[in-house]
Amino acid sequence: MTTVPSASQWGSPTATKRALLIHGLNSSSYTFHRVASILAAKGYLVVAPNLLGHVLRTPGVDFKVQTLADDLLPYLQAAEYDIVIGHSMGGAVALSLLKYLPKTRPTSVVTVDSSVELTADQMVVRRTKASNEARVNLTVEDYMALNPLWTREDAIWRSLETQIVRATNHDDHMSGNTPWSFSHLFADRPAAAALTVLIADPQSNAYGASKLEVVAKFKDVRTVIVPNTSHWIQYEFPEVIVEEALRNIEE
Repeated sequence: MTTVPSASQWGSPTATKRALLIHGLNSSSYTFHRVASILAAKGYLVVAPNLLGHVLRTPGVDFKVQTLADDLLPYLQAAEYDIVIGHSMGGAVALSLLKYLPKTRPTSVVTVDSSVELTADQMVVRRTKASNEARVNLTVEDYMALNPLWTREDAIWRSLETQIVRATNHDDHMSGNTPWSFSHLFADRPAAAALTVLIADPQSNAYGASKLEVVAKFKDVRTVIVPNTSHWIQYEFPEVIVEEALRNIEE
C-alpha cells in the first residue's frame, strides 16, 4: 500500500482495472482499507482520495457536495475507473460524479449506506448526534467494545479520524448542503453505468428505514439491504461491498 498526497493507494500502478473509493463526512481514505485490500488482491489499482476539508486538506471554496465531487475530477480525467464506491456522504459525492462518467464504458457505482434525502428534522437529529459523539471522544477500546465486528485497525483509524477533524466540519457540510437532497442525481447515471445502493439493516440501524423508503421510489436502482450491520459496512462486511461492485461488472 502506497500513500500519495491527499490519497491512499493500494495495488499495482500497472493494473489494468481501477477503483475509486470515496469516504464520508468526518472520515478519511483509510475507512476503506479492508475493501481496498480485497480489490487490490483481485488485480485492481485502488485510489481513495481524502476529500476537501478532511485529514490535512483545507476546505474548498464552500462545503457543497458538488464542490467535493468537482475536486475529484482530475482522477477521472487521468484514468478510467471500472468501480466507484462512496460511503455515507461519499455516496452523494459519487452520485455527483455520475454525469462525468463515460457514456459507453461500463462503470460499477456503489453507494454504501448513504442518505440521499434528509428532512429538516432529520438534519437536526444528525447534528445533535454528531455533537454528542464529539464531546464523548471515544477511545480505540471504546470503539471496539461498541462495534464487535470491527478490527483493532478499524478502531484505530476511526479514532484518529475523529481527533484530526475540524471541530466545525460536520456542521459546515450540513449547512452547506441545505436542503440535503441528492436523489435527483440518480437521473445523471449514464446508460453504461450500473448503480447499486447498499443500506444498513433497518433492524440494527436507526436510519435504515428512511433510507430504504427514499430509494424504493427509484425502480431502476438496485437496492441491497445488508443484514446485521451498522452504518460502517466497510468495516463489518467489506466483502459484501466488493461482491456487489463486481456483480455490476460481471452482469
